[in-house]
Amino acid sequence: MMEPDIQRKVHQFETFINDVLRQDLAALEKKLDEKNSEIAEFLQLKSVITTLKNVGAEKDGYKTKVDLGSNFFIQANVEDASHILLDVGLGHFVEFTLDEALVVIDVRIKLFERQVANLRKEIANTNAHIKLILLGIRDLQGIDK
Repeated sequence: MMEPDIQRKVHQFETFINDVLRQDLAALEKKLDEKNSEIAEFLQLKSVITTLKNVGAEKDGYKTKVDLGSNFFIQANVEDASHILLDVGLGHFVEFTLDEALVVIDVRIKLFERQVANLRKEIANTNAHIKLILLGIRDLQGIDK
Protein backbone atom coordinates (compact mmCIF):
# COMPACT_ATOMS: atom_id res chain seq x y z
CA MET A 1 0.00 0.00 0.00
CA MET A 2 1.29 3.46 -0.89
CA GLU A 3 1.72 6.21 1.61
CA PRO A 4 -1.04 8.83 1.58
CA ASP A 5 1.46 11.52 0.57
CA ILE A 6 2.57 9.51 -2.45
CA GLN A 7 -1.06 8.76 -3.38
CA ARG A 8 -1.83 12.48 -3.25
CA LYS A 9 1.16 13.29 -5.49
CA VAL A 10 0.20 10.58 -7.98
CA HIS A 11 -3.36 11.93 -8.08
CA GLN A 12 -2.06 15.47 -8.65
CA PHE A 13 0.18 14.33 -11.51
CA GLU A 14 -2.64 12.32 -13.12
CA THR A 15 -4.99 15.29 -12.79
CA PHE A 16 -2.39 17.58 -14.36
CA ILE A 17 -1.94 15.19 -17.28
CA ASN A 18 -5.67 14.83 -17.91
CA ASP A 19 -6.82 18.39 -17.18
CA VAL A 20 -3.93 20.39 -18.61
CA LEU A 21 -1.56 18.50 -20.88
CA ARG A 22 -4.13 16.41 -22.76
CA GLN A 23 -6.32 19.50 -23.32
CA ASP A 24 -3.28 21.45 -24.52
CA LEU A 25 -2.48 18.56 -26.86
CA ALA A 26 -6.03 18.52 -28.25
CA ALA A 27 -5.93 22.30 -28.83
CA LEU A 28 -2.56 22.04 -30.60
CA GLU A 29 -3.83 19.21 -32.81
CA LYS A 30 -6.91 21.28 -33.71
CA LYS A 31 -4.68 24.23 -34.69
CA LEU A 32 -2.51 21.87 -36.74
CA ASP A 33 -5.57 20.59 -38.62
CA GLU A 34 -6.68 24.18 -39.31
CA LYS A 35 -3.26 25.15 -40.67
CA ASN A 36 -3.13 22.03 -42.85
CA SER A 37 -6.60 22.90 -44.20
CA GLU A 38 -5.44 26.42 -45.03
CA ILE A 39 -2.39 25.04 -46.84
CA ALA A 40 -4.66 22.72 -48.83
CA GLU A 41 -6.92 25.64 -49.79
CA PHE A 42 -3.98 27.72 -50.99
CA LEU A 43 -2.55 24.78 -52.94
CA GLN A 44 -5.94 24.31 -54.60
CA LEU A 45 -6.12 28.03 -55.43
CA LYS A 46 -2.60 27.89 -56.85
CA SER A 47 -3.64 24.95 -59.03
CA VAL A 48 -6.71 26.83 -60.31
CA ILE A 49 -4.65 29.93 -61.14
CA THR A 50 -2.03 27.82 -62.92
CA THR A 51 -4.77 26.11 -64.93
CA LEU A 52 -6.30 29.48 -65.86
CA LYS A 53 -2.92 30.69 -67.08
CA ASN A 54 -2.17 27.49 -69.01
CA VAL A 55 -5.46 27.50 -70.93
CA GLY A 56 -5.25 31.21 -71.66
CA ALA A 57 -8.40 32.02 -69.69
CA GLU A 58 -6.84 35.20 -68.32
CA LYS A 59 -7.10 36.73 -71.81
CA ASP A 60 -10.09 34.98 -73.35
CA GLY A 61 -12.24 34.41 -70.26
CA TYR A 62 -14.09 31.20 -69.54
CA LYS A 63 -17.48 29.70 -68.75
CA THR A 64 -18.21 28.15 -65.40
CA LYS A 65 -21.03 27.05 -63.16
CA VAL A 66 -21.57 28.81 -59.84
CA ASP A 67 -23.25 27.16 -56.87
CA LEU A 68 -25.90 29.51 -55.47
CA GLY A 69 -26.40 27.22 -52.50
CA SER A 70 -28.26 23.96 -51.92
CA ASN A 71 -26.76 22.63 -55.15
CA PHE A 72 -28.49 25.20 -57.37
CA PHE A 73 -26.08 26.13 -60.16
CA ILE A 74 -26.11 28.86 -62.76
CA GLN A 75 -23.83 29.30 -65.73
CA ALA A 76 -21.50 32.28 -65.59
CA ASN A 77 -19.21 33.85 -68.15
CA VAL A 78 -15.99 35.35 -66.86
CA GLU A 79 -14.79 37.76 -69.52
CA ASP A 80 -11.64 39.01 -67.77
CA ALA A 81 -9.77 36.52 -65.60
CA SER A 82 -6.53 38.48 -65.51
CA HIS A 83 -7.05 39.61 -61.89
CA ILE A 84 -8.13 37.87 -58.72
CA LEU A 85 -9.20 39.04 -55.27
CA LEU A 86 -7.32 37.46 -52.36
CA ASP A 87 -8.32 37.60 -48.72
CA VAL A 88 -5.33 39.17 -46.95
CA GLY A 89 -6.89 38.89 -43.50
CA LEU A 90 -9.40 40.64 -41.28
CA GLY A 91 -11.97 40.52 -44.06
CA HIS A 92 -9.91 42.65 -46.45
CA PHE A 93 -9.48 41.63 -50.07
CA VAL A 94 -6.78 42.90 -52.42
CA GLU A 95 -6.85 42.65 -56.21
CA PHE A 96 -3.82 40.97 -57.77
CA THR A 97 -2.81 39.87 -61.24
CA LEU A 98 -2.56 36.10 -61.54
CA ASP A 99 1.26 36.26 -61.39
CA GLU A 100 1.18 38.49 -58.30
CA ALA A 101 -1.38 36.18 -56.69
CA LEU A 102 0.91 33.18 -57.23
CA VAL A 103 3.75 35.01 -55.45
CA VAL A 104 1.49 35.92 -52.52
CA ILE A 105 0.13 32.38 -52.34
CA ASP A 106 3.66 30.93 -52.25
CA VAL A 107 4.58 33.27 -49.39
CA ARG A 108 1.43 32.34 -47.46
CA ILE A 109 2.06 28.62 -47.99
CA LYS A 110 5.62 28.98 -46.65
CA LEU A 111 4.29 30.87 -43.63
CA PHE A 112 1.71 28.18 -42.90
CA GLU A 113 4.35 25.46 -43.33
CA ARG A 114 6.54 27.17 -40.70
CA GLN A 115 3.54 27.41 -38.38
CA VAL A 116 2.82 23.70 -38.94
CA ALA A 117 6.45 22.84 -38.11
CA ASN A 118 6.23 24.87 -34.89
CA LEU A 119 2.94 23.24 -33.93
CA ARG A 120 4.44 19.78 -34.51
CA LYS A 121 7.35 20.70 -32.21
CA GLU A 122 4.90 21.87 -29.54
CA ILE A 123 2.91 18.64 -29.90
CA ALA A 124 6.10 16.59 -29.55
CA ASN A 125 7.09 18.57 -26.43
CA THR A 126 3.66 18.09 -24.87
CA ASN A 127 3.78 14.36 -25.59
CA ALA A 128 7.27 14.23 -24.04
CA HIS A 129 5.97 16.00 -20.92
CA ILE A 130 3.14 13.49 -20.62
CA LYS A 131 5.54 10.54 -20.94
CA LEU A 132 7.95 12.09 -18.45
CA ILE A 133 5.22 12.58 -15.86
CA LEU A 134 3.95 9.02 -16.45
CA LEU A 135 7.48 7.74 -15.80
CA GLY A 136 7.57 9.81 -12.62
CA ILE A 137 4.27 8.28 -11.51
CA ARG A 138 5.65 4.79 -12.14
CA ASP A 139 8.70 5.61 -10.04
CA LEU A 140 6.54 6.96 -7.22
CA GLN A 141 4.41 3.82 -7.29
CA GLY A 142 7.47 1.59 -7.49
CA ILE A 143 6.36 -0.07 -10.73
CA ASP A 144 9.12 -1.54 -12.92
CA LYS A 145 9.17 -0.67 -16.60
